Amino acid sequence: MEKVLVLGSINIDFVSFVSQYPKPGETLIGNDFGIFQGGKGANQAIALAKLDVPTLMLGKVGKDALNDFALSSLRDSGVDVNSISISQEKPTGSASIWVNTEGQNSIIIYPGANGEVDEDFIIINEKYFSDVSYLLVQFEVPIKSVVLALKIAKKNGVKTIVDPAPVPSDVIIDDSIWQLIDYLVPNEIELRSLTGTDKLLDGISLIKSKGTKEVIVKLGSQGAGYADRGELMLLPSEKIERIIDTTGAGDCFVAGFIYGLLEKKDIPHSIKIGNLAASYSIQKRGAAISFPNKSEIDWGKLT
Repeated sequence: MEKVLVLGSINIDFVSFVSQYPKPGETLIGNDFGIFQGGKGANQAIALAKLDVPTLMLGKVGKDALNDFALSSLRDSGVDVNSISISQEKPTGSASIWVNTEGQNSIIIYPGANGEVDEDFIIINEKYFSDVSYLLVQFEVPIKSVVLALKIAKKNGVKTIVDPAPVPSDVIIDDSIWQLIDYLVPNEIELRSLTGTDKLLDGISLIKSKGTKEVIVKLGSQGAGYADRGELMLLPSEKIERIIDTTGAGDCFVAGFIYGLLEKKDIPHSIKIGNLAASYSIQKRGAAISFPNKSEIDWGKLT
């Protein structure tokens, strides 16, 4: 199978499970607590590797006690970590996450070493772009680095997939970026932030008019949607009995969608694979630790 290069963040998640979110100044006792592998880049790399996709992770961790946790989690999941560097100044990135009883989450991210994934870092590691078929990036590393990586990918004939999360509030995104993207995979909130419209079809159409080939919108419990010949097409999520934790579900969806593309499936079938993979993730706690192995998935549900 073709190889995927994932450029992105590597974090450790500190997750508190709570009955309700605390108000300002309020202290609550949590129901449970866990420490998990996280970061959208690492999450998506692990989700891909668990689907038996050859995956190379490009990023940075800190010179601290957390980096062994991060590197071991990636390596044990089958991700190639030879292109990951260790910062001498910044700690490994981290995220503080609250998960309520409905499985919804609120997240605060500290970038740490991820902030050092700058343009010089991309240039130094340009060699890794020549031996892959797809580049997958997110917005948890500096946006200038994302743009440069997309340009290098295009120069090497590599297809590009962008999960635009989180949408930076303090950075102007140059419109030229959209011409470098084959597949943009935002959620509904991110699409609204990028386009200024609440209407899915209008938002998709606007991004595509700027040069992006396809826009796939993650809609959580409603599944996902895309535009086909000017019409909004929705593919529903898999029905499950109980949602435990939605952390990382979007990352798992992206991996499933890419797996479909690598299997030469069309967009609707690839979205169905993404929905199916994500349905396993939300039935367990944590992000990467909840992602299914290829052998655990009931592929008969796609027929």
